[in-house]
Amino acid sequence: MTAPRPDSATLRAPVVLPAMPTEHEASTTYPPVELERARVASERLVFDRPDGFDRALAQGFFLVAIPEELDTTAGDLFAAHFHERRQGDGDPLDPFRGYRDTDVPGTYQGHFDREHDQWENFYIEQANWGLLPDAVAQLGHQMTDLGITVLHSLLAHLDLPERDWAEVTGGLSDYRGHHLLAFNHFRPEKAVRGSKFHRDSGWVTVLRSTDPGLLALIDGTLWAVNPEPGHFIVNFGSSLEVLTERLPHPVRANVHGVASTERAPGQAHRTSYVTFLDSSLDSTVYRYENGVPRPLQPHSEFAMQEVNRTYDDDSHL
Repeated sequence: MTAPRPDSATLRAPVVLPAMPTEHEASTTYPPVELERARVASERLVFDRPDGFDRALAQGFFLVAIPEELDTTAGDLFAAHFHERRQGDGDPLDPFRGYRDTDVPGTYQGHFDREHDQWENFYIEQANWGLLPDAVAQLGHQMTDLGITVLHSLLAHLDLPERDWAEVTGGLSDYRGHHLLAFNHFRPEKAVRGSKFHRDSGWVTVLRSTDPGLLALIDGTLWAVNPEPGHFIVNFGSSLEVLTERLPHPVRANVHGVASTERAPGQAHRTSYVTFLDSSLDSTVYRYENGVPRPLQPHSEFAMQEVNRTYDDDSHL
């Protein structure tokens, strides 16, 4: 992995990471954080409590109700089976299998077997969603729409001039940028962490998870970030934290990771999937200073800086 430049304008103070607990240790040691709840109404984000938006910005996570028209069934099946071999003979789950060896055009896409983690991943950008089952691709577009609605609502809530949105988000606010589906399977037979504590590098992450085990450092304390039936978990990425860090209500991209999965033989494994929404790689990372967005760093360099620290075996971030 390439070390980040020591003079990088976006490099934050190192965080000494706690040892990743097992699921059992996590459930008995770390209390669940009270997440704010929101829903989408008339293409904007509405929180249940008057101060819910500001509390969500500070925590870095919140729950959003899954819209009625959005069916997660196909995504759930894909996350559970993408790593398996196809069975043949018209097996109804075969459309969701066989993706370990799928050749996905472009960089940093396809199947990844993580050396230091239980998770294995399948990453695929929007331009290649035609390789997925139709219902999975449709779900990806719907989760992207939801994430863009979150982004628009957030930028408006912070009173950032709409004329700046496309530039500072690298086109993401205009449905350009980088839209990535990531499917995760956690292998309990590997005696390692579930995933490293890390920050997401982009803007908005929309997570579908049904199992506890996600942990986050919030204000220096480790908390459980538990799923809620009928809701996605949304968290904010580093690009958003950098942009807003000098505003009156900065957005936190809190460090988070997954506890080591423990399963009895025959018990269903932990799975999850997300839509990552990020800037175009040819864009620029900005920070608002005195009401003006100041360019700091090429986004391609920033993304490499952030991602390289996500999958290594270092105890620092």
